[in-house]
Amino acid sequence: MSRRAKKVKATSILPMAAAGGFLIGLGLGALMGSALVATLVGVVAGCALGYTIDRRNGVSYGRKPH
Repeated sequence: MSRRAKKVKATSILPMAAAGGFLIGLGLGALMGSALVATLVGVVAGCALGYTIDRRNGVSYGRKPH
């Protein structure tokens, strides 16, 4: 076995960012009194942030072109 570093495949940040946005939205919604709106805003913001990070890291969604 060689000691060369193996290339690590890029992994998606989107699910983690969406879950984080969901939890932050629930927490802020409980404080503000409108849990549904704050949760939806948190999930949308998390998805947008995760998608932006994934695009920058080269994570593709769907099939790769041949």
